[in-house]
Amino acid sequence: MDPARRLNLMLFLGIVALVGVNGALFTYGLWGPGLKQSMDDFWKANVLKPAVKAGDRTISECLGVSDFYSAHVTTYFLGDSDESWGGETNDMSKYDEYCDRVPGTGKVIFAVTLMEKEARNEAVALSFHAYQPDGTLKELASLPPKPHGSGMLTLDSTVAHKGKYLLRLAFGEAKNKEDIIEMPIAAGQ
Repeated sequence: MDPARRLNLMLFLGIVALVGVNGALFTYGLWGPGLKQSMDDFWKANVLKPAVKAGDRTISECLGVSDFYSAHVTTYFLGDSDESWGGETNDMSKYDEYCDRVPGTGKVIFAVTLMEKEARNEAVALSFHAYQPDGTLKELASLPPKPHGSGMLTLDSTVAHKGKYLLRLAFGEAKNKEDIIEMPIAAGQ
């Protein structure tokens, strides 16, 4: 191929690439958000796995939020038998941290961190509830409302059966929905 044709071919390919890139940039608003959403969905479904234990998760997965407040929960679980753990465990796996689910029945210890410094001066109440078959809540354990200057609250309770539970954090007088954080907890699911 002679040098003039080669130069013309390179110029033509450069112009085609330039027009293609500009066309893609100008129409990004039409096709970009859909492509980004499908890539995010693919990433979450195939690459990211849901957190089971605290060490497997990011901070946002165990973060309960309302319009004004946020709190991070770490759940510690002491199974009442080897079966409730899901089988034999070694000594270290008995000290795993969990988030919004525990593997079975036994004792649970909730460690809640208040994320906003301003919330630490307010009265905060913590309660743990079990869902009853009729859909109502039965309170299993609670802490009365009081300020927690350190930003840390702990609550011990027992998970007697597999099922759904609710950890509720109430700020101040908890008159509005914005003053309550509800975090579902699943046992043995």
